[in-house]
Amino acid sequence: MADDQGTVEVTRQHSLSKKAPIVDNFVLLFYNGSHNGSQSSASGDDASAPSTAEESFRRSLKDYLDRIEDLRCQITDKYQAKQLIQVKLHAQLIESEHQARFNACNLQTQNGIQLNYKRMLLLCEKIYTLSIQLQTLYLELAELLEKRLDHTVEIHRRSRLCCSALYDFKKQSGAT
Repeated sequence: MADDQGTVEVTRQHSLSKKAPIVDNFVLLFYNGSHNGSQSSASGDDASAPSTAEESFRRSLKDYLDRIEDLRCQITDKYQAKQLIQVKLHAQLIESEHQARFNACNLQTQNGIQLNYKRMLLLCEKIYTLSIQLQTLYLELAELLEKRLDHTVEIHRRSRLCCSALYDFKKQSGAT
């Protein structure tokens, strides 16, 4: 019994240093299920084989430990595959989060672009309105300048007529 306890302690130390505790819990579940099946098969083997009780016990113990080792290896492989899948899933979720944030940023950017397009449209309309007002002012100024030009030309014409009349008057006054 001391050997069995020592073996159990070594197995525990070995399992704790190598495997995660959750794997040991799964192994214990499989151990309980395998133990019931191995007893019935071991009983059948013991009855058919002409061996001592000690040999059959050691053989069944070795078979039992081999199955435990196989199960631990399978469970460890599956656990590592699960962890690998969890890591990949975590990476995909992070990527999805970034993509969602990127899409949100794109949505914000698109909203900003639409807002800027609306601002540009309003600015273009305002510029168009102001340019029409400016053209109207230019036309009004041109009309005003044209009227002023006509008035100035008329004043200049009248002043030339006055000068001519004065010149003619002085010429006639000085000649007489």
